[in-house]
Amino acid sequence: MRYHWDVSNRISPMRRFNRPVGEKPYICVVRPLGGKSKDGEKLIDEDTYKWDGGNYVYDWAPLKTQIDTVQSGARIFQLMIDNVPWAFQRGMDLKGQQEVETYGNAWPPNDPGAWSLYIQEMLKELIKTYGRERVGQWRFCIGREIGTAGHWRGSMPEFFDHYALTVKAVHSILPEAKVGAHFLWASSNNSYGPDFVKWCKQNNVHYDFVGVSYYPFYNRSNRVDIERVYRLDFAPIKDIPEWNPEATLEIHEFSLIKSMSKQGNSFDNAPKAHSEAFTVMLGKMMYDHNMHHVFRWGTGENKLAEQEFLRMKGNVYYAGSKQGEPLVAGNRIDAVFARDMKNNQFNIMAYNYNADPSTKKAEPVAIATTLPFPPSTRIKTRTAAFGESGLEWSDWKMQRTQSGSGREVSMLELGVGLPSFSFCKIEIQGPEAGRPTRVLTNRADQSNVEVELGDLDDGNLVCYMRGRRYVIPITSLSDDDQLYLKKWAEGK
Repeated sequence: MRYHWDVSNRISPMRRFNRPVGEKPYICVVRPLGGKSKDGEKLIDEDTYKWDGGNYVYDWAPLKTQIDTVQSGARIFQLMIDNVPWAFQRGMDLKGQQEVETYGNAWPPNDPGAWSLYIQEMLKELIKTYGRERVGQWRFCIGREIGTAGHWRGSMPEFFDHYALTVKAVHSILPEAKVGAHFLWASSNNSYGPDFVKWCKQNNVHYDFVGVSYYPFYNRSNRVDIERVYRLDFAPIKDIPEWNPEATLEIHEFSLIKSMSKQGNSFDNAPKAHSEAFTVMLGKMMYDHNMHHVFRWGTGENKLAEQEFLRMKGNVYYAGSKQGEPLVAGNRIDAVFARDMKNNQFNIMAYNYNADPSTKKAEPVAIATTLPFPPSTRIKTRTAAFGESGLEWSDWKMQRTQSGSGREVSMLELGVGLPSFSFCKIEIQGPEAGRPTRVLTNRADQSNVEVELGDLDDGNLVCYMRGRRYVIPITSLSDDDQLYLKKWAEGK
């Protein structure tokens, strides 16, 4: 299992930026090349390509300032090649259309040849300044939310040509660089994603990833029905024959929102309880369909579900199934099942999400899992429930597994109550990998034998010697052995 919430978007961090949690968080730098605006006016000073009145000149200082700012407390994950510097708009006939869009310059460059050379010179400067090894670790995303007028005023074919030209320029200097593009979700009015995948296949144009945006309203059922969302918004891009199987589908802008501005460039987040439950639901979809990365806008501070997923990084993910129907209309219930092989621990994250904010009633949920231990194996379990004060953990509880489908596996059944906007974490710890050994004394003849202790079962000791399993009545052992086994069984 990978951790999905390890990248944060930051827009042009010239002097400082809102640092995400973590020792060295990853950052996607948005609009690093220029082409920006403020209050409808062009910000020429922060462009990396300028017209000085007689010539076009490169100015890499604004770009390197942003990189240095990020690297002072974080790591570059991805540089956007999105807004084109304003000088590339010079001399274009826009036929009366506005030069400055919502996010700055959304027009294609006026000279494709000059643009290609500009990209090559940019990479040469980055390699000279930061070293080929470091720059080679950065990804380059060409275009942001292509399909919206605020980001791209050209046509779909024009963007595809622009992408191919840019990729060729990048790879001419840095052949190993990972490249991709960012579009709207597939069911949006102007989704270029499915056409992009097909066009790349037809024209042999490379991409390592495709990013999409996903801003679901927390109280709209069709936008939080995660199975429907995948089927309509993600599958038409990824689950088609033309998809590059070596590439990854990612969410490059995301937030569960309560409201959004008319311009679409600001929003209010959903209540915390909804966001936490939705994070688990979204995570399950990502694991089920092998999607990568959810780029966040915030810092990730006090994101409890994200923190639990981080603790599960490296676990083995297991598929699950559901039976029955929820008692409360609209409740969406499921769980993530995983195994921590290193620590012999099993992790379950169950959630309940409802698009109706007025829903209050809790849902009883039965969880059953198969464990790779013989029946009646002693295990430990504990549960964390999401509440107003965060995750509240129970004490560890000793219990035994039940009979399963054979002698080497067993079942564990647990019951939890899940409010409509909540999740719980269940941790199951199996027996230690190495069985303890003890020299036992036969009560009748005082003979001794060394065995590996397995379990106590209905007055008998299950033990192992030279790989074979034996069952010994406890009453046949010495008093010292019986006292020791009693304390051992109690975990003391």
